[in-house]
Amino acid sequence: MAGEEFVRVRKVLAQITTIVFRLDGGRVERTVAEELSEIGPIQAEVVGLEAGEDVEAPGVLRVAVADEEFGGLPVGAPEDREWSYLRLERDGSGLLLASQGHLLYALCCRIRDEWLDLDAAEFAAGRWMEASFNWLGGRDELLTGRLGFLRRRMERMQEADLEEGMRELARLGCSHVVVNELAQAFPHEDGPDGEIYYRFYAYLPDLDQFVESKLNRGSYPREYLEANLNLLKRQAKLADKYGLTPGMNIANPRSVPDSLLERYPFLRGARVDHTFRSYRPRYTLSLAHPAVRWHYAELLRAILEGVPELGFVQTLINDSGSGFEYTASLYPGRNGGPYVVREWRSDEEVARAAAENIIRYYRLLRDVAHETHPHFRIVTGLKNIAEEAEIILDGMDNGIDRQMLSQRSDVDDTWQETLEKLRAKGSQLLAYRSARGSAYVLGIPCPWWTRENLEGCEEEGFDRVDVDLDPFFLVPRDINREVVGGFQLDRQRSVDELVEGIAARWVGEERAGGLVEIWRLLDRIVREAPISYLYSGLGFTWYRFWVRPFVPDIGAIPEGERAYYEKYMLCIFNNPHFIDFGADALWEIHGAEEAKGCVEQFEGQARGLLDRVVALADEGAAVEDEHRPFFEELRDRTRAYRHYCVTMRNLFAWVAGVHGYLEAEDEAEKRETLKMVQEMVESELRNSEELLALWERSAVDFMPIHEVGESMHDYGLNFGKLIGRKIELMRKYGDRMPRIDPNFMWRMPEGAELKEEDYLGY
Repeated sequence: MAGEEFVRVRKVLAQITTIVFRLDGGRVERTVAEELSEIGPIQAEVVGLEAGEDVEAPGVLRVAVADEEFGGLPVGAPEDREWSYLRLERDGSGLLLASQGHLLYALCCRIRDEWLDLDAAEFAAGRWMEASFNWLGGRDELLTGRLGFLRRRMERMQEADLEEGMRELARLGCSHVVVNELAQAFPHEDGPDGEIYYRFYAYLPDLDQFVESKLNRGSYPREYLEANLNLLKRQAKLADKYGLTPGMNIANPRSVPDSLLERYPFLRGARVDHTFRSYRPRYTLSLAHPAVRWHYAELLRAILEGVPELGFVQTLINDSGSGFEYTASLYPGRNGGPYVVREWRSDEEVARAAAENIIRYYRLLRDVAHETHPHFRIVTGLKNIAEEAEIILDGMDNGIDRQMLSQRSDVDDTWQETLEKLRAKGSQLLAYRSARGSAYVLGIPCPWWTRENLEGCEEEGFDRVDVDLDPFFLVPRDINREVVGGFQLDRQRSVDELVEGIAARWVGEERAGGLVEIWRLLDRIVREAPISYLYSGLGFTWYRFWVRPFVPDIGAIPEGERAYYEKYMLCIFNNPHFIDFGADALWEIHGAEEAKGCVEQFEGQARGLLDRVVALADEGAAVEDEHRPFFEELRDRTRAYRHYCVTMRNLFAWVAGVHGYLEAEDEAEKRETLKMVQEMVESELRNSEELLALWERSAVDFMPIHEVGESMHDYGLNFGKLIGRKIELMRKYGDRMPRIDPNFMWRMPEGAELKEEDYLGY
């Protein structure tokens, strides 16, 4: 009212004497009540109420996830969006309410971080906070287990760090989080000598890695299953504590151990391994057999009994040792057991039989989950099996959702049409966006690009999205995460206002302008720097680009000198990628013309911007004040990002130069491409020397480092030693002429009696 005294929220909070929550409510209600009591001005007792109890009196603040039994729902609650609500009276009484637990916690954080000095009159009649997305999944893509990573190369991640990560996701307004990972660094899988396929089983563990049924009992050690299940339980409870819905991201149906198929050979399903990466075939069980469907039903029942907090399962299909029978995109081609379709059928008939088998399986999982969890979701990426997708889509209904994320870039889709089809049947479509400046280097700011990604999702009609985020415990202050939280909880505020406000909060008004300038430049570079759909993310470690030599003739390096990096690559001994950056298995990853265009793109804008932003970051880190550590960390992340971008540029230059030289039709073109190759070698050699210097000087977590050491997915503490070996080999072999052995794929393993001269003419 006009003329009333301005009273800050913090003063009203000081009037609270009691914070009450329901003992039979969710864990998050207790969490929020307790954390509210620790906000500076509040000196209040926290009291749990029995079922049916309620208290509404001066000085009493009530905390709840919304339902009719606890004070009723406020008038005006949004109908199509999740929400939170705060009503605060001058006498300290009020109501903290949310439609979902994660937003209850987010509201608590908003009070603590941003509202203490606002006018309390704004909250007397109640204030709403609407979520932009009803499902906001926070993904960090550390798929091999968060507990295995090191902070500052010294401290192993602890479960307290996992809890901090959950707390951060809830603060941002995230709703869902993936929690399944193995309790140890390595899966209980193996393979023949020289094979690398078992390494895929380190991530996206399927249901049978946590529990067992009578069908597969004894396939895995009991201690192994119990350790995995116990970790799943603990992480799910941590997520639930902050109102997040925990779930599983699984490769499913995944292959099973040979010992199980030896017991039940008639239950063998599809061969699902990639034939150029494996020596031993991997098979699933045949989901067309009712005993196998019973088995999966029992697995899911057992998991939900042991981990009742779980609310969804996301599935990766037809990759990483998983897949459905008779789908066209299986790496070995359409195949499967005897129960899906008879021989001599048309491709259309086979596709329909395969699709009907799949949708029956998804309905089975959905129905089993709904026995005890009526809101449980099954989320699948049908784009991976596009040939059967439309048939499956027709059979999807309530509780079975589709996700956009896919390994296949060759398939277009009309998402708006799909979205409308699914919603009409009670299903949903889950979008995917990135809030990371780099798919590998950690902590690269791109706040405006992040905001555009999220706005695009909303404009296209999505209200459910998974967002790829840098992990909190390795990047504690991340402007991209702040933009995600700002858009989710306060999308009316402009990105410029948010970014400038965060900068001032983190480094003070005087330094904020310089910080924002660095962020703007990095945001531009993220858009300008060329990337590779395979090599820039997971493939960056799979193919060891930061530690393998960039030389014109990789085959000239003796195998013994290459072994230090080849033993962890996603390659078997005759994969052409060993000697050709442009190839992998039977695929051409990048051709000479495409790669040349990427080099030109980098030189046109990105290189100059990178040099400029590194100079600004150096200047910021040179100022001796209380904010210097923040700028030093930003400097090292920025330098690491430049090294990453230059390596990607040189990868493209290798393809353009080496292939261009070998394909050249005249001497002028040969001279031009040879010059490109020589410059590439010089550039990557200098880049590697500077990267090694950064590694030796800085302990900033600019890349994931795993405690157990090297694996196909990650690097270990010997990273600097590996770069040193790369530098040695580049100096030794960098002046060779470009060459790619055209017969590399047909070679025999080292030590084989049969020699190339015996068979290559055949």
